[in-house]
Amino acid sequence: MSGTGGGAAINRASVTPYYLQLADRLREQISTGTIATGQRLPSEGELATGWNLSRATVRQALRQLEEQGWVSRVARRGAFAARPSQRGWLLQGRESFFEDEVDARRRQVTTQVLRAEMALLPEIAAEALHLPDGSSGYVLERVRHLDGKIAVFSVNYLPAHIGALVSHTDVPAGTGSLNSTLRRAGFAVAGASRTVEAVAAGGAAAERLRVPVGAALLKIKSTTWDQDLVAFDHHEVWVRSDVVHVEIQVGAPAPAQHLPLSPEIGRIVSP
Repeated sequence: MSGTGGGAAINRASVTPYYLQLADRLREQISTGTIATGQRLPSEGELATGWNLSRATVRQALRQLEEQGWVSRVARRGAFAARPSQRGWLLQGRESFFEDEVDARRRQVTTQVLRAEMALLPEIAAEALHLPDGSSGYVLERVRHLDGKIAVFSVNYLPAHIGALVSHTDVPAGTGSLNSTLRRAGFAVAGASRTVEAVAAGGAAAERLRVPVGAALLKIKSTTWDQDLVAFDHHEVWVRSDVVHVEIQVGAPAPAQHLPLSPEIGRIVSP
């Protein structure tokens, strides 16, 4: 069925999780005005019936849209359609903050791949992925540009069997999304642990981001796991603090009866 509002039907044969498909359908309806900004969305039960999905799936889709700024919740009143602020990158979102920026806010992001190969994993990456010391894996180094400005230098470390899949996609060419590729391969993000700290640019980061050695940068470390709590991606990101800033937001812990959300430790924002 097409679902509430006449959107495209959920593809039951797709490897993309139902909640992501529903979030995409609702986001499209809000962005095109089919659902007006400020309009109250149907209740979780109504959406579940209209799209023939479980309420848990609907809740997960609404949570992602809220993280991206497409939905705002009002206690005892429900969820309302919204427009993402141009200043928002949710660091606590389950997806990569850069992918959130592209998908939710339609910013122009380009990628330059510097390295994409099997190599010995550094100790910190092997430990994060629960692999023995001396393990090999896939290393993906990229520089990301936001609206034409150099913004981010990132290094992803993947287990070898996952890297073998990624190496045969368009990700090494810089034209594909790593997160989307992993999701299509069955590695959906269930959660992530992220930390952010202020650092001085070292030689490699300074060169990649074209800033002086010692310039102020933000460094983000993240480990992502699937629904079985198996880590499948560890990455480190250096962010140019003259291009993007961090706005700290504090959130209450998730109730014990619910699955824990990703840590709510900050929001990346563009000036």
